[in-house]
Amino acid sequence: MKYIVVILDGASDHPLEILGSRTPLEVADTPCLDSLTKKGILGRVRTIPAGFSPSSDVANLSLLGYNPEEFYTGRGPLEAANLGVDLGVDDLAFRCNLVTEAEDKLFDYSAGHISNKEAKILIEFLNSQLASDQFKFYFGNSYRHLLLVKDGKKLGLDKLEYVPPHDIMGQGIGRYMPKGEGSEIITSLMQRSKDILITHEINKVRIDLGESPANMIWLWGCGGKPAMESFKSKFGLSGAVISAVDLIKGIGKIIGLEVIEVEGATGYYDTNYLGKAKAGVEALNKHDFVFIHIEATDEAGHNQDLRMKIACLERIDKMILTTIVNELKNSEYKILVTPDHPTPISIRTHTDEPVPCLVSGTGVTPNDSSSFSEAEAQNSSLFFERGSDLLNFFFKK
Repeated sequence: MKYIVVILDGASDHPLEILGSRTPLEVADTPCLDSLTKKGILGRVRTIPAGFSPSSDVANLSLLGYNPEEFYTGRGPLEAANLGVDLGVDDLAFRCNLVTEAEDKLFDYSAGHISNKEAKILIEFLNSQLASDQFKFYFGNSYRHLLLVKDGKKLGLDKLEYVPPHDIMGQGIGRYMPKGEGSEIITSLMQRSKDILITHEINKVRIDLGESPANMIWLWGCGGKPAMESFKSKFGLSGAVISAVDLIKGIGKIIGLEVIEVEGATGYYDTNYLGKAKAGVEALNKHDFVFIHIEATDEAGHNQDLRMKIACLERIDKMILTTIVNELKNSEYKILVTPDHPTPISIRTHTDEPVPCLVSGTGVTPNDSSSFSEAEAQNSSLFFERGSDLLNFFFKK
């Protein structure tokens, strides 16, 4: 038996008046997903434990079968794992966004989804101006980067309160700066970055072109090095992970999954959907399990881009799910499809509500669901209070 998990990041939503009180999942034309639903078991899963922020790191740990209450230490160290940044026992890794600040407000959490080429130059520039024996920046992807703080735990920086930038779009940044004893260390770096980045030629050009400049860093997602048992020892299966974002790839590396790079995978609307599907199918020649993560729907939610959220769902259905089903039609396989969390268009940030989850494929007895949606999943009696239990259900014969 082969096992495929497809994560529709942030795809779950709230009913919208403009859609006739329906959600993007209800409106999108997804014939393959609906066909899988009719042949499978639809339910709901709570991916965010009580007391945790509704973030992708927490949710995807749950969906990979690792209870965040046991294993979560922060987002930064998960991304550090993919970048090959080794953390000492007292070191801390921060997620570092390149953002756009305007009139003391967070204008854009992604600096206009800045290109890798531009971002790499700016991260190198920051290192030349701000790096020291204690601080060092690492280039990641587009607007997503990393700051390593040596001995950060000794400074108490892991006890501060941090806010993700995508949660405060359009709001004044002063009230959302890191809070707590020692916060001035991190706040100072963020404030100094404004004076440094605005001087760079890349940002001058971006402004001239009417693009959002990467004129500030936003530090959040702080954490120390995690310890998790391997996926192989936990489930007895070999596996691979396919994603465009360091977070998912980092989790994969920590738990011993093969990280498969797909050319053209961007983590945005223009990602290589077909390439991800083909790479996933090919990975099953070598492995028992593949975890395919698509970020595009989450980005659409953060951007309040309803048209693209629907379009990306349709692309996933046509290019990823249809390809997988066609390629594996003569094989024994099970597929799990679920968002990791909602990213409702109306509020443009994550929520901790349960999301629909679908198990379909060989040996699965349908539970009479007709389509993949939030409302349809509400009608099912299948509910996982703890997200990390879902994978055990999925693997059950």
